[in-house]
Amino acid sequence: MALSHVQVDTPMAIVRAAAWSNSLMRMGVHLPLFVIHDIGVMLSMTRGAGGYTLRAREAQLARIQVPPGMKPQLDQYRRLLENISASEVTERLAGLRLRDEMVAVLLSRILGDTYNRWRDRSKSTGAETLPLDLGILGEIDYADHFRDFDARGLWAFLEHLVTQSMHVYTQVELIDLDTVRLLGLFKEDSASGSEALGGAIDLVDLFAALGSPEANDVANFSLDLLPSVLETRRSTGSQTFAVDGYASIERKGNIDSLVLSELAYDREIFEQKVVDAELLYYGREKQREDERRLQYMLIDCSASMRGQRQVFARGLALALIKKLTLEGDEIWVRFFDSRLHETIKIGRSGQVPVPYLLSFRSERGRNYGKVFRQLLVEVTRLRREQKRRVVLYTITHGQCHIEPEIVTALKQQAFLYGVVVLPSSDHLPEFVSLLDRSQIVSGDVLTNRAERQRRALDIVGDATSVKKVAQPSAAPPTTDPATSRKLKAMK
Repeated sequence: MALSHVQVDTPMAIVRAAAWSNSLMRMGVHLPLFVIHDIGVMLSMTRGAGGYTLRAREAQLARIQVPPGMKPQLDQYRRLLENISASEVTERLAGLRLRDEMVAVLLSRILGDTYNRWRDRSKSTGAETLPLDLGILGEIDYADHFRDFDARGLWAFLEHLVTQSMHVYTQVELIDLDTVRLLGLFKEDSASGSEALGGAIDLVDLFAALGSPEANDVANFSLDLLPSVLETRRSTGSQTFAVDGYASIERKGNIDSLVLSELAYDREIFEQKVVDAELLYYGREKQREDERRLQYMLIDCSASMRGQRQVFARGLALALIKKLTLEGDEIWVRFFDSRLHETIKIGRSGQVPVPYLLSFRSERGRNYGKVFRQLLVEVTRLRREQKRRVVLYTITHGQCHIEPEIVTALKQQAFLYGVVVLPSSDHLPEFVSLLDRSQIVSGDVLTNRAERQRRALDIVGDATSVKKVAQPSAAPPTTDPATSRKLKAMK
């Protein structure tokens, strides 16, 4: 830290830098703390009053032995920090109030290649997890501690870093702000900062989401939809039974539910009835938890969904998830191709694993018969054993073929809502006519940004209007105008 050129007034900056360092170590990147601190602070704080300032720790540098020829390297390092600080990307990131895991992953994106290009075999030697205690980190004399270890590797890395300065600056400019903003929108629903982005963050998913062009496209499309979705107000947990209603007379209960006539007994008789548990209490009607609705969402991740269809499907799924969580529903999300993948359970708190949904990728082909037979078994179990009312959303493409018998059996256990993104052909899969409600999206819609946004919002509005899962009734598929005209012409 004696080599640090970014200074802040808050003492917690060093603790945050230690947290960033520990997260980077989990990803196999072992960087000097002063580099992590300097660039991390610039990503998370604004420059100037109340933020950070760029200046060397002259008093600390004067107390350490700077090797000959390293003073120009420190000057070049300062110029690199000046360039990063002046970047518009850095300024906008600083205004997003990023959490520690996000800053750590951004640091890995910025400095990971530079670290991997450093060929020093001892670069990870002695790397240890840093304590996150201000009482320990805040009392360290940097210059005095600097003399306690062999700094040759540190100077070697500084020299390597300045030779890679253009690459480091380019990596800063390549950060996709839309993806970071999207993650921030879902972060706001968490109950606390430590639970943002859906609780314990998978750093690998977050790293993949920030480096994937496909994920960036999905994030950009999602940001087109979310402003309209965020107008939804979270529904309250109102009960469906009368507060003062009574359902029965019981031998057990609370004192406030005691039948008043019981108080008319003489004291001795009353006490004896208490001892013998013979007092009468009103029994209140119980809330029927078995009638809770479960929103079950399936997203096709097969190779046929790549490109524009993938962007539309995942952007629509994120908007729909956001809408349903704001309305207080419980949601299960699964990807499928030749099999059903991991179940992501999203509670009413709305903690959504956005990095996973953005970056998930599979190469397992297609086997829709196997997938929906397995799904039928699971939905049947949910219906019979847990008494769940299931609304099943399926987002897939026009070449998805499911056996009618399976769809008919599923329809008896759940309300079926399908979104079919058509390929070049306008022929609908056979199972579409069996669904309770369906939406057809033509290929022409995907190529027009305004039409794509409008169509997705229409689907979100229609899908979230399905509030009662009683006796499903078949409904004709809803298509966009372009597809409707083509289908009529074919007929």
